[in-house]
Amino acid sequence: MMQMNKKACKELLMQRMIFAIISSITIQFCLVSCLLLITNLNTNYMSWIQNTWKTVTSFRMWSYFCILATVTFFQGIICSKNYSNTPPYLKSRFIKFCGIFTSQNIITGALYIIIGGLLVWLHLSIKGNKYGFLMTECNIVCGTCLKEEHYFLLLSGFWSGLYFFLKTNIFHMKYLKFPIISTSKLFRFKAGICSMLPSLMVECIWPTVYYLIGYYFLGSYCCSTILFLSSAQLENEPLSSIPSLLSLSLIFQLWLYQLVFILTINSMYLMFELYLTEWVPFEFKQSNVLNSDEFGVTLPEALSIDKVPIMQHLAYLDLITIAQKDQARRSILFTLSQPGGHAYNWSSVVEKCIGLIKKFADDLNEACVKPQEIRLSSCAPSSTMTNISTFQKGYIYRMRNLVKEEVQIPTEESDIKKNIDNELFIQKFIKTKWNNFLIYLLSKPLISYIFGEIEGGKVCYMLFNGQTVIWAADAISSLAALSLSEDSYGIAQKDLPLIINTLLALKQALDKLQKSNIMAKKQDGDDKFIKQMFYSLRAATKRSLYRIVTSFEAYIKDIALETTTVEQLYGFLAYRE
Repeated sequence: MMQMNKKACKELLMQRMIFAIISSITIQFCLVSCLLLITNLNTNYMSWIQNTWKTVTSFRMWSYFCILATVTFFQGIICSKNYSNTPPYLKSRFIKFCGIFTSQNIITGALYIIIGGLLVWLHLSIKGNKYGFLMTECNIVCGTCLKEEHYFLLLSGFWSGLYFFLKTNIFHMKYLKFPIISTSKLFRFKAGICSMLPSLMVECIWPTVYYLIGYYFLGSYCCSTILFLSSAQLENEPLSSIPSLLSLSLIFQLWLYQLVFILTINSMYLMFELYLTEWVPFEFKQSNVLNSDEFGVTLPEALSIDKVPIMQHLAYLDLITIAQKDQARRSILFTLSQPGGHAYNWSSVVEKCIGLIKKFADDLNEACVKPQEIRLSSCAPSSTMTNISTFQKGYIYRMRNLVKEEVQIPTEESDIKKNIDNELFIQKFIKTKWNNFLIYLLSKPLISYIFGEIEGGKVCYMLFNGQTVIWAADAISSLAALSLSEDSYGIAQKDLPLIINTLLALKQALDKLQKSNIMAKKQDGDDKFIKQMFYSLRAATKRSLYRIVTSFEAYIKDIALETTTVEQLYGFLAYRE
C-alpha cells in the first residue's frame, strides 16, 4: 500500500514538473520571438512584421532553438529537485560556503552560463546583419578578422548566466508561494509577469554596467587571447575604449539580452510555482473498513509525507480547503467507520496536525535558547551529581559498619563488566576533553564567526517551513468550530482540550521568539519573507484561538481544561489579545 502511495506521489509530481518545463520552453520561444521583433524594428511596419514572421518560422530558427530547448529541459530537471527534496539546514557559514560546491549547484551554474550564451548566439545567428558572425573575411587586409561586436555580445550572454546564478541561487532557499485566493494559472501567470517585469528591467541595469566596466579593463586581454587562438586579426578599432563602449545601440542590445535571460529563468520558476501549487483533492478512507478499493494517496497519509515537502503542502492546502469550503467532504471527516464505530479519518487528521504544531513549537523554543545557556544547563546537573556523590562517599566512609563486610570473590563476569566500565570511562573522558576543546575554539571570535552556528539561523530555517503550520492551525480550529453544527457524533469535542493546549503552546513559543533579539537582526537575502512568515504565524495562531473561543464561549467551563489554561483564555474571551 505504501509503495503504491509513493508511486502515486511520484507520478503526480513528475507530471506537473514536466508540464512546467514544457510551458517554460514555450515561453522561452515567445521571448526569443519578441526579441527578434524588437531588434528588427523599422519604419515600414508591414515589412517589419513579415520579416520577423519569416525569421521565426524558418527552419534555421527551429533547429537552433531545439538546441536551446534541450539545455533548458535539462535545467528544468535539475531545478525540479529543489522542490521534491527537503532543503538541508546549514548551521554555520563554513557549511554554507561548502554547500556552494555541491554537484547540483555546479551543474545548475554551468547550465545558467550555457543558456545565457546560447540565447545570445541564437539571436545573433538568426538576425545576421553586422553582428551575425564571429569571424568574417577581412576587407582591408588578407585573412580572417574577428567581429568584436559579436564576440562582445556573446561573452555578455555567458556573463549574464554567471551573474544571475550567483545572485539568485547562492545562499537563497527556493520556496513556493501559494496563492491566498485560488485562481486560474493564466491569471496568476499574467499577474506574476506584470509584477516582476518592472523590477527586472531596473535590475538588469547593474549587470550591464558591471560588464561594461569589466570589459573596459579586461577586454583587450580577452580579445588578444581569442585572436591568438584563432589566428585571426582585428580590422576595426578595439571596443575596450570609452567612446566605443558608450554606443547606445550596443548598450541597449546588451541590456536587452540580460532582460530576456532573467525573464527566461524567472518564468521557469514561475511555471513550477503555478503547476506545483495547484490544489489537488486527496481521498479519505472509506467509511466501510472492509472496502479495499482505494487508489492514490489518502489525506492522512499525505499529511505525514515530510520527506517530500510539496506533497505535504498540498495535503494541508486540501485540508484547509475542506475546513473552509467543502461541506460534503467535512461530513466524511466527521463520519464513523462501519463496522466498529471508530472516528478513523478525524483521529488521523487531528494526530498529524497536532503533531506538526507541537513539534514546531518545541523546536522553536529550543532554537530560541542560546548555545551558552544550553551548555550551562547541560553542565549544571552533572556537576551537582558529582558533588552529591562525593558528599555521599565521604559520609558513608565515616559511618561505622554494623554489618560485617563480605569479601566478594571476583568472577570472570565481574572482570568483563569492570573492563567495559573502564572503556566507557575512557570514552567519556576523551569526549569531554574534545567537547571542552571545541568550546574553547568557538570562544574565539573569528573561529566562532566562521565555524560557529549562526544566531537565528535555525529559527529562520523553521520559519521557511511555517506555511504548513499556518494551514494546520487554521484547519483544525475551523473544523473544531464547525463541529458544533456538523459533528452529529461529537467526535471532535473529545480532542478540543488538546487542540486548545497545542495552540496556546504555539502562541507562547511565538511570543518568546518576538521578545528575543533574533527577529530584530537582519538575515541574509530572505529577511522580508522570514518576517512576513513570522507575522503570518502569529496572526494565524491568534485567529485560530479566537475562532475556538468565540464558538465555545458558552461551554468553556464544561471543557476539561486546567485552571492555568482557562486563565490564558480569558484574554481571548475579553478580546484583549
